[in-house]
Amino acid sequence: MPITATPEHAAACEKAARAGGRVLRDWLGRFSVSQKGPRDLVTEADHAAQREIRGLLREAFPDYGFVGEEDDGGGPRPASGHAGHSGTGVRWIVDPLDGTSNYVHGFPAYCVSVALADADDLLVGTIYDPIRDECFSARRGAGASLDGRPVRAATATDPGDAIAAVSFPPRVTADAPAVADFLAVLPHLHSVRRTGSTALNLAWLACGRLHAFWVRRIACWDVAAGMLLVREAGGVVGPFVAGTPCGDTPPLDDPALIAACTPELLALIRGMLR
Repeated sequence: MPITATPEHAAACEKAARAGGRVLRDWLGRFSVSQKGPRDLVTEADHAAQREIRGLLREAFPDYGFVGEEDDGGGPRPASGHAGHSGTGVRWIVDPLDGTSNYVHGFPAYCVSVALADADDLLVGTIYDPIRDECFSARRGAGASLDGRPVRAATATDPGDAIAAVSFPPRVTADAPAVADFLAVLPHLHSVRRTGSTALNLAWLACGRLHAFWVRRIACWDVAAGMLLVREAGGVVGPFVAGTPCGDTPPLDDPALIAACTPELLALIRGMLR
């Protein structure tokens, strides 16, 4: 039976995200760095933050599953786009440090992302920015907030007025689809940003700082909390497939998405990203 998103879920989600942020701050200046893949970094802080988050969430809801970016010895998982990538049933989906390269190099755009999902249904989500001490939270049907104050997505419908963000994979070649997408959209928008943190892109879209965001290849932990934030703030999230409704939910196993502050803007950007 599907579960209902409760204030208790939301409180545990926010508590865990803030705790992860404290761990990241504590590790600043004393971590070592290794590579998971080409230009794909991981630090001791990633693992320490995930352990702290997992401990708090399991203490609060011991029967729920847990899916985190860092496997911490849990063995290989299916890659994004394959069944089982995001886990099954009721589980927490966690990115303990979204924007690791930024964190390593001192660039102030990284965060913690925590969400609770039941199958593909997102129930609660929190994105915590430890640099700005900003906490974005959402509960299904209850709206989105920034530090407890309600937020709404912007109302832009003209691409020429829109500031968009884009996410590139760790390794990009000149002929990569991500580059083609960027060049297709760039002439039509006010401007395009690459922050290096997908979760922050979605949080900033939810509160009106950005107007659109797209990504063709991404993991569930990068977008789970952010997708809920955008929807609860009045924005829209949809897949790339032409002809599908703007509000269709991208599956968490393969959450390639376009997000925008309005359905009109999403449809226009989808048309550019053929």
